[in-house]
Amino acid sequence: MSFLPPRAAGDTALRWIGLDLAKRESQLVTLNADGQQIAALRFPTTRENIQLLRAELTEFDTIALEVTTNSNAITRLLQQSPAKILTSNPIRTKMIASAKIKTDKIDARVLAELARAGYLPLVWLPDPDTEALRHLFSDRRSLVDRRTELKNTVPSILHRNLLAYEFEDLFGTGGRQWLEQLCEATDEQCDRLDRLRLRAILIELDRLEQHLQEVEGVIAAIVVERPHVRKQLDRLLSIPGVSLVVGAGLLAAIGDIKRFSYAKQLGSYFGLVPSTYQSGDTKARHGRITKTGRSDARWLAVEAAEHLRKAPGPLRALFQRVSQKRGHNVAVVAVARKLAELVWHLLTKAEDFLYQKPKRTQDKRSPVRLMARRRTGRKTPSAEPPLAKRPALYGSGLKGKKVKADIARLAAEQSEAIYQAIVEHRQEGKDARPLSHPLGFDPMHPISADWQRVLEKVGEHYAELLARVPQPSITD
Repeated sequence: MSFLPPRAAGDTALRWIGLDLAKRESQLVTLNADGQQIAALRFPTTRENIQLLRAELTEFDTIALEVTTNSNAITRLLQQSPAKILTSNPIRTKMIASAKIKTDKIDARVLAELARAGYLPLVWLPDPDTEALRHLFSDRRSLVDRRTELKNTVPSILHRNLLAYEFEDLFGTGGRQWLEQLCEATDEQCDRLDRLRLRAILIELDRLEQHLQEVEGVIAAIVVERPHVRKQLDRLLSIPGVSLVVGAGLLAAIGDIKRFSYAKQLGSYFGLVPSTYQSGDTKARHGRITKTGRSDARWLAVEAAEHLRKAPGPLRALFQRVSQKRGHNVAVVAVARKLAELVWHLLTKAEDFLYQKPKRTQDKRSPVRLMARRRTGRKTPSAEPPLAKRPALYGSGLKGKKVKADIARLAAEQSEAIYQAIVEHRQEGKDARPLSHPLGFDPMHPISADWQRVLEKVGEHYAELLARVPQPSITD
C-alpha cells in the first residue's frame, strides 16, 4: 500500500500533508504547492502503517496532525524521517477553521491547508521524561481523588448511624483507632452492614496510601536520576509551600523553561492571568483568570500559594493588600500568578528563593533523595554544593539553625516593609520611592548579592542584641 503519490526523479516540489488521527483508522490528505488535493487515503492506525508512511516522506514534505492520545508516539515515529512534522492545538485549530460539515477527510484537508498557509497553532512536544512525569501525576491525581471520595463517605456512614466523634482528623492516629474499634464492635451501636462497608473503606484507603507512596517514589527517582531536573527541583524546593509533588508537578507541566521568553508568559501558560475584553471605542475590561493551559499546574500553583502567603516577604504583603479589597480567594490566585513568575526567574537564573528558610529547604530536599535511594538503591549527591565562598553569616559568632532562621525571617520582614511602602507610595501617585534599604536592596528588583549584604547586616545586629542579654551566672 502506497500512502503518498510517487515522486519523479529530481522532483523537489513541496507537499503539505494533513493527518487526522483516530484510535482505529486515520485519514490522510495530500496537497501540492498550489493547494490542490493530489491524494487522499484512509488506513488503519497501526505502528506498521505509520512506519510505512515515514518511509515515503522526504525533506520536501510537511505533515500536520492534531494532539490526541496517541499523537506523541506517532510524532516521534515520524520525526525519524527528513520531513517537517507539525503538531497543532485542536482547540485553537477548531477556532480558526470551524465548519458546519465535519468529516475526517475535511479535517485532514484543513490541517494541510493551515500548515501551507502558516496559520497552524503549534504545540510543544514534550520529551519522554517530561511526558512520563505528566502521566505519573495524572495517575496520582486520580488516586488522590479516589481517596478523598472514600474519606468523605465515612462521615456520612457515621451520621446515618447517629455516631458522633470529636476528632479533628478522623483519619489521624486516634480517629483511625476509633474507626477500627467500631468495625470490631458487636453491639447495636452501628448497623452490621455499615460496619462491613466501613471496614472495606479502611482497607481500600490503606491500599491507596501504599499506591500513592509508590507513585511518589517513582517520581522522586525520575527526578533525582536526572541531574538537570534534580537541580531545578532543588531550586523550587527553596520556595515555602513547594514540596516534591508541587515542584516536580510544575516541572512536568513546564518542560523546557527556555520555551518561555519572559516570566509573565509562564503565568499565562498556567491560565493565571486575567482575561481582557476590548472592542471598538470601549475601554478594556479585565475579568476572571483565563484558566487556559494546564489545569494541573494551575491547581498546584494555587495549593502552594496557600502556604506561600504566610511566609514573610513581599508576597505576603501582596496577599494582605489584595485580600482587603477582593477577598481571600482572589488574593491567593494573585500570589499563585506571582509564584509562576517566580518559578521562571529561579529556573532561568539558576538561583534559590531569596526569602527561603534554609533549614526548611534542606528538610525538604533530603527526603526526596531518600525516597529515590529506596527506590533505586543508589545514593545521589547532596543538594548543598561545595561553597565557593564563605556564607553570609560566617565569622559572626552566631550558631544554631534556629538563630539563622530567625535572621532570615527578620531580613524578609524588612524587605516586606519596604515593598509595602513602595506600593503605598505608588498608589498615592508619587514618582520617587519613599523608602529604600540602607544597603541598596530593592525588593521590586531583588539581586542576590544585595540580599547577602542584608543578611550580614541583620546578623550583626542580631549578634549585638544577643550580647546585651545578660547571661545567667553559675554559683555554688
